[in-house]
Amino acid sequence: MRGFQARQPLYMEIATEIKRKIAEGIYLAGAKLPSEPELAGEFGVSRGTLREALGILEKEGKICRKHGIGSFVETPSKVVAGIEKLESLVSTIRRAGCKAEDKVLQIYEQPATKVIAEKLKVEVKSNCYVIESVRLADGIPVIYCYDALPGWLVKDRSIIELRKQTECMVDFLRRFTNVNPDNYISNVTAVIAKPPVAELLEANNKTPLILMEGVMYDANGQPLNYGKQLFRSDKYQFTLVRR
Repeated sequence: MRGFQARQPLYMEIATEIKRKIAEGIYLAGAKLPSEPELAGEFGVSRGTLREALGILEKEGKICRKHGIGSFVETPSKVVAGIEKLESLVSTIRRAGCKAEDKVLQIYEQPATKVIAEKLKVEVKSNCYVIESVRLADGIPVIYCYDALPGWLVKDRSIIELRKQTECMVDFLRRFTNVNPDNYISNVTAVIAKPPVAELLEANNKTPLILMEGVMYDANGQPLNYGKQLFRSDKYQFTLVRR
Protein backbone atom coordinates (compact mmCIF):
# COMPACT_ATOMS: atom_id res chain seq x y z
CA MET A 1 0.00 0.00 0.00
CA ARG A 2 1.65 3.20 -1.17
CA GLY A 3 1.62 6.56 0.57
CA PHE A 4 1.70 5.28 4.15
CA GLN A 5 4.58 5.39 6.59
CA ALA A 6 5.45 2.65 9.09
CA ARG A 7 5.72 4.94 12.11
CA GLN A 8 2.30 3.88 13.43
CA PRO A 9 0.14 0.78 13.23
CA LEU A 10 -1.29 0.10 9.80
CA TYR A 11 -4.89 0.34 10.99
CA MET A 12 -4.17 3.82 12.39
CA GLU A 13 -2.77 4.95 9.04
CA ILE A 14 -5.91 3.71 7.31
CA ALA A 15 -8.11 5.49 9.86
CA THR A 16 -6.14 8.70 9.28
CA GLU A 17 -6.57 8.41 5.52
CA ILE A 18 -10.32 7.85 5.79
CA LYS A 19 -10.60 10.87 8.12
CA ARG A 20 -8.75 12.94 5.53
CA LYS A 21 -11.23 11.92 2.86
CA ILE A 22 -14.12 12.83 5.17
CA ALA A 23 -12.58 16.25 5.91
CA GLU A 24 -12.03 16.93 2.20
CA GLY A 25 -15.60 15.95 1.30
CA ILE A 26 -14.66 12.83 -0.64
CA TYR A 27 -16.87 10.94 1.80
CA LEU A 28 -19.83 13.23 2.59
CA ALA A 29 -21.67 13.47 5.90
CA GLY A 30 -24.40 10.84 6.05
CA ALA A 31 -23.02 8.95 3.04
CA LYS A 32 -22.31 5.23 3.06
CA LEU A 33 -18.66 4.23 2.84
CA PRO A 34 -17.51 1.66 0.26
CA SER A 35 -17.98 -1.92 1.43
CA GLU A 36 -15.34 -3.60 3.59
CA PRO A 37 -14.04 -5.74 0.69
CA GLU A 38 -13.76 -2.61 -1.48
CA LEU A 39 -11.92 -0.64 1.21
CA ALA A 40 -9.63 -3.54 2.06
CA GLY A 41 -8.78 -3.88 -1.63
CA GLU A 42 -8.20 -0.15 -1.99
CA PHE A 43 -5.74 -0.06 0.91
CA GLY A 44 -4.23 -3.48 0.20
CA VAL A 45 -4.87 -4.87 3.68
CA SER A 46 -6.83 -7.69 5.25
CA ARG A 47 -10.43 -7.16 6.30
CA GLY A 48 -9.30 -7.69 9.91
CA THR A 49 -6.94 -4.71 9.70
CA LEU A 50 -9.60 -2.63 8.00
CA ARG A 51 -12.12 -3.45 10.73
CA GLU A 52 -9.65 -2.23 13.36
CA ALA A 53 -9.42 1.07 11.49
CA LEU A 54 -13.21 1.34 11.25
CA GLY A 55 -13.44 0.58 14.96
CA ILE A 56 -11.16 3.53 15.72
CA LEU A 57 -13.26 5.82 13.54
CA GLU A 58 -16.44 4.66 15.23
CA LYS A 59 -15.02 5.38 18.70
CA GLU A 60 -14.00 8.86 17.55
CA GLY A 61 -17.52 9.51 16.26
CA LYS A 62 -16.42 9.84 12.64
CA ILE A 63 -18.55 6.95 11.36
CA CYS A 64 -21.35 4.70 12.52
CA ARG A 65 -21.49 1.02 11.61
CA LYS A 66 -24.85 -0.66 11.03
CA HIS A 67 -24.77 -4.43 11.18
CA GLY A 68 -25.62 -6.02 7.87
CA ILE A 69 -25.88 -2.65 6.13
CA GLY A 70 -22.47 -0.98 6.20
CA SER A 71 -20.57 2.02 7.58
CA PHE A 72 -21.80 5.60 7.28
CA VAL A 73 -20.10 8.95 7.77
CA GLU A 74 -21.51 10.57 10.88
CA THR A 75 -23.30 13.90 10.55
CA PRO A 76 -21.50 16.42 12.82
CA SER A 77 -23.39 16.88 16.09
CA LYS A 78 -22.03 20.40 16.52
CA VAL A 79 -21.48 23.36 14.29
CA VAL A 80 -17.88 24.47 14.80
CA ALA A 81 -17.13 28.08 13.88
CA GLY A 82 -14.45 30.68 14.39
CA ILE A 83 -15.15 34.11 15.84
CA GLU A 84 -12.32 35.99 14.17
CA LYS A 85 -14.31 37.57 11.35
CA LEU A 86 -17.70 39.08 10.57
CA GLU A 87 -19.47 36.08 9.05
CA SER A 88 -23.16 35.20 8.91
CA LEU A 89 -24.30 32.50 11.30
CA VAL A 90 -26.05 30.73 8.44
CA SER A 91 -22.73 30.52 6.62
CA THR A 92 -21.02 28.89 9.61
CA ILE A 93 -23.78 26.29 9.82
CA ARG A 94 -23.63 25.57 6.11
CA ARG A 95 -19.85 25.34 6.14
CA ALA A 96 -20.10 22.70 8.86
CA GLY A 97 -21.99 20.49 6.41
CA CYS A 98 -25.46 21.08 7.82
CA LYS A 99 -28.59 22.34 6.11
CA ALA A 100 -28.92 25.95 7.29
CA GLU A 101 -32.11 27.92 7.75
CA ASP A 102 -32.84 31.44 8.99
CA LYS A 103 -36.32 31.94 10.43
CA VAL A 104 -37.55 35.42 11.35
CA LEU A 105 -39.95 35.11 14.29
CA GLN A 106 -41.18 38.68 14.59
CA ILE A 107 -40.37 42.28 13.70
CA TYR A 108 -41.70 45.15 15.79
CA GLU A 109 -41.14 48.75 16.82
CA GLN A 110 -40.43 49.81 20.38
CA PRO A 111 -39.02 52.79 22.27
CA ALA A 112 -35.30 52.40 22.94
CA THR A 113 -34.63 51.18 26.46
CA LYS A 114 -31.77 52.67 28.45
CA VAL A 115 -29.52 49.75 27.51
CA ILE A 116 -30.34 49.90 23.79
CA ALA A 117 -30.04 53.70 23.72
CA GLU A 118 -26.61 53.53 25.34
CA LYS A 119 -25.39 50.86 22.92
CA LEU A 120 -26.72 52.59 19.80
CA LYS A 121 -25.93 56.13 20.98
CA VAL A 122 -29.51 57.34 20.57
CA GLU A 123 -32.01 59.01 22.89
CA VAL A 124 -33.87 56.89 25.43
CA LYS A 125 -37.39 56.14 24.17
CA SER A 126 -36.45 57.06 20.61
CA ASN A 127 -37.87 54.72 18.00
CA CYS A 128 -36.05 51.49 17.21
CA TYR A 129 -36.84 48.25 15.39
CA VAL A 130 -36.40 44.80 16.87
CA ILE A 131 -36.01 41.58 14.88
CA GLU A 132 -36.15 38.21 16.64
CA SER A 133 -35.01 35.16 14.71
CA VAL A 134 -33.61 31.66 15.03
CA ARG A 135 -31.02 29.75 13.01
CA LEU A 136 -31.54 26.06 12.40
CA ALA A 137 -29.02 23.34 11.54
CA ASP A 138 -30.59 20.29 9.86
CA GLY A 139 -33.96 21.44 11.20
CA ILE A 140 -32.75 21.80 14.81
CA PRO A 141 -32.86 25.31 16.34
CA VAL A 142 -29.34 26.16 17.50
CA ILE A 143 -29.20 29.98 17.76
CA TYR A 144 -31.68 32.63 18.94
CA CYS A 145 -31.00 36.18 17.75
CA TYR A 146 -32.28 39.50 19.07
CA ASP A 147 -31.37 42.54 16.96
CA ALA A 148 -32.21 46.17 17.63
CA LEU A 149 -31.76 48.85 14.94
CA PRO A 150 -31.97 52.62 15.49
CA GLY A 151 -34.99 54.31 13.94
CA TRP A 152 -32.84 56.70 11.89
CA LEU A 153 -31.39 53.75 9.99
CA VAL A 154 -34.72 52.45 8.65
CA LYS A 155 -37.24 55.23 8.16
CA ASP A 156 -39.84 53.09 6.34
CA ARG A 157 -41.40 50.05 8.04
CA SER A 158 -41.65 48.30 4.68
CA ILE A 159 -37.83 48.32 4.47
CA ILE A 160 -37.36 46.46 7.73
CA GLU A 161 -39.72 43.74 6.50
CA LEU A 162 -37.15 42.96 3.78
CA ARG A 163 -35.03 41.37 6.51
CA LYS A 164 -37.17 38.26 5.84
CA GLN A 165 -35.64 38.05 2.37
CA THR A 166 -32.08 37.81 3.69
CA GLU A 167 -30.13 35.29 5.75
CA CYS A 168 -28.56 37.67 8.25
CA MET A 169 -28.46 41.23 9.54
CA VAL A 170 -25.22 42.06 7.71
CA ASP A 171 -26.74 41.02 4.39
CA PHE A 172 -29.88 43.06 5.09
CA LEU A 173 -27.94 46.20 5.96
CA ARG A 174 -25.71 45.96 2.91
CA ARG A 175 -28.56 45.28 0.49
CA PHE A 176 -31.35 47.51 1.74
CA THR A 177 -29.78 50.43 3.60
CA ASN A 178 -27.08 52.98 2.82
CA VAL A 179 -24.69 51.74 5.52
CA ASN A 180 -21.91 49.17 5.36
CA PRO A 181 -21.16 47.02 8.45
CA ASP A 182 -17.45 46.89 9.20
CA ASN A 183 -16.99 45.16 12.56
CA TYR A 184 -18.81 43.64 15.51
CA ILE A 185 -17.52 44.05 19.07
CA SER A 186 -19.04 41.62 21.53
CA ASN A 187 -18.74 39.92 24.89
CA VAL A 188 -19.17 36.17 25.32
CA THR A 189 -20.54 34.59 28.49
CA ALA A 190 -22.26 31.37 29.55
CA VAL A 191 -25.86 31.40 30.79
CA ILE A 192 -28.55 28.87 31.61
CA ALA A 193 -31.48 28.43 29.23
CA LYS A 194 -34.62 30.23 30.39
CA PRO A 195 -38.11 30.74 28.91
CA PRO A 196 -39.04 31.78 26.29
CA VAL A 197 -35.67 31.25 24.60
CA ALA A 198 -35.36 27.77 26.11
CA GLU A 199 -38.56 26.75 24.34
CA LEU A 200 -37.51 28.34 21.07
CA LEU A 201 -34.20 26.45 21.13
CA GLU A 202 -35.82 23.27 22.45
CA ALA A 203 -33.34 23.31 25.33
CA ASN A 204 -34.02 22.23 28.91
CA ASN A 205 -33.23 24.41 31.92
CA LYS A 206 -29.97 22.53 32.51
CA THR A 207 -28.57 23.26 29.04
CA PRO A 208 -25.87 25.96 29.14
CA LEU A 209 -26.16 28.55 26.41
CA ILE A 210 -23.42 30.74 24.98
CA LEU A 211 -24.47 34.39 25.06
CA MET A 212 -22.80 36.74 22.61
CA GLU A 213 -23.84 40.35 23.13
CA GLY A 214 -22.45 43.28 21.22
CA VAL A 215 -22.70 46.16 18.78
CA MET A 216 -22.10 46.27 15.03
CA TYR A 217 -20.33 49.36 13.68
CA ASP A 218 -19.54 50.92 10.33
CA ALA A 219 -16.01 51.94 9.38
CA ASN A 220 -16.48 55.34 11.10
CA GLY A 221 -17.49 53.80 14.43
CA GLN A 222 -21.21 54.55 14.03
CA PRO A 223 -23.34 51.96 15.87
CA LEU A 224 -25.70 50.19 13.48
CA ASN A 225 -27.09 47.27 15.45
CA TYR A 226 -27.24 46.05 19.02
CA GLY A 227 -27.52 42.29 19.10
CA LYS A 228 -27.77 39.32 21.41
CA GLN A 229 -27.24 35.76 20.19
CA LEU A 230 -27.86 32.71 22.33
CA PHE A 231 -26.20 29.51 21.10
CA ARG A 232 -26.97 25.96 22.21
CA SER A 233 -23.63 24.79 23.58
CA ASP A 234 -24.50 21.17 22.79
CA LYS A 235 -24.99 22.03 19.11
CA TYR A 236 -22.64 24.95 18.40
CA GLN A 237 -18.96 25.31 19.27
CA PHE A 238 -16.63 28.27 18.81
CA THR A 239 -12.93 28.15 17.98
CA LEU A 240 -10.56 31.08 18.42
CA VAL A 241 -7.35 31.45 16.44
CA ARG A 242 -4.71 33.58 18.16
CA ARG A 243 -1.75 34.90 16.20
